[in-house]
Amino acid sequence: MENSLWILGSTRTGKTTRLVNLFSQWVEAGLGKISGRRKSGYLGRRDSEALLRSADRNLAPAILVFAANDDNRRDLTDKLTAAIGGKYPVLGKTPLGFFQDEVRLFWPLLIQELHLVAQFPLFLRPETEQELATQLWHTELDSSLLQLPGGNEAARVRRLLDLFQLAAVSGTPIEDIATILAEGIPEDEVTPEIWESVGKLLLDWRSWCLAQGFLTYGIICELYWRELLPNPQYQEYLTQRYQAILADDVDDYPAIARDLFEILLDNGAVGAFTYNPDGQIRLGLNADPDYLALLASRCQIETLSEPVTPSLVNELGQIAVELITEPMFLSSLPETAQSIQTTSRAMMLRQTGEIIIEAVKSHQVQPEDIAIIAPGLDAIARYTLNEILSQHGIPLEPLNEQRPLIASPTIRALLTLIALVYPGLGRLVDRNAIAEMLVILSQGEGGGGRQEGQGGQGGQERNFFP
Repeated sequence: MENSLWILGSTRTGKTTRLVNLFSQWVEAGLGKISGRRKSGYLGRRDSEALLRSADRNLAPAILVFAANDDNRRDLTDKLTAAIGGKYPVLGKTPLGFFQDEVRLFWPLLIQELHLVAQFPLFLRPETEQELATQLWHTELDSSLLQLPGGNEAARVRRLLDLFQLAAVSGTPIEDIATILAEGIPEDEVTPEIWESVGKLLLDWRSWCLAQGFLTYGIICELYWRELLPNPQYQEYLTQRYQAILADDVDDYPAIARDLFEILLDNGAVGAFTYNPDGQIRLGLNADPDYLALLASRCQIETLSEPVTPSLVNELGQIAVELITEPMFLSSLPETAQSIQTTSRAMMLRQTGEIIIEAVKSHQVQPEDIAIIAPGLDAIARYTLNEILSQHGIPLEPLNEQRPLIASPTIRALLTLIALVYPGLGRLVDRNAIAEMLVILSQGEGGGGRQEGQGGQGGQERNFFP
């Protein structure tokens, strides 16, 4: 088996494509011969090929595939499956998802090691986690000893739980949190007694959750790196189960992911990792890119510098950085970049839409090749751009749009209807909500009021309300 590979490059330089090609080479080369050597001594080439033919459908799961987040995981899994023609199953995980699955799978082992009550673990969503922590810490939160700076009670509880998770994903013992906080924050801001109370609260929270069989992201990560990963029985399982690692965008991985990779590499597994030195977008948010970068010393480094597809990064990248760092000394824009300057936001949105319409109608660019990047774009601006472009047959699809459910008229209508159905809730509804509900629920498929349309369905009306 070849040496592990460290693929270094900035965005859109073909790192993921290189990873996919390497995966195909590994599968076609018969990665299963490593498994045969571990279990029954050295196997010759013929024996290895025979083993490959007899267990070909079990090879791909022996290659552990990681991606930084769930969206990237799905995309990477699809690319890997397509690259090998769907011949083998692909096991794709995010680091946190992998830790969670392993802790659940080896929960009986953890029960034995930690002397816990034998019960099925229950994962707590962050909202439930915060609610239960608030109840458990209610007395301490009301005391003057635990008056953390800034925020209300909910913000303080969330901050404490985030500290727990940050310590867990970084491989820091929870007992050291109080000491680290006391050393890093001056005493004139917070007294050392407060940090001692914080450490005690977090220890109490961990003990209470384990006694109840509750798991959170923080507790899962701590159990994994502190109890499960050092366990010889679990390490034997890892080395027999996984023969290779493919990890994309490891600059966004938690520190304890490197500990997992180190154990697999130490026991003969081969790895391929992609790293973006200009990325690190999750630095401080459960990611430690500098610690993961130390894996490069164990790998053969392959640097990708040229973008796979033409882009504006070479021409506008440095200018964009200067615009942020030194906005008063912005150099002149190249001919490929145009500046739109207006006296109002409405005029800017209108001119932006007109430029896009002109470019599409003149066949300079296709609609799917246009991206509108607008930080802080509110609902009014989204609606304005959508109306301007849709009038000319140019569809607009918001990406990563994050709005509360209550912002949807349909959701508001359903909530109003629920308030009318269940007793005792009618006082919570005003007449405007009733009017909106009637309008939304009385629309036909074409948005045409209480009936489907003149002459539709033989002229028969379809009433939603008696």
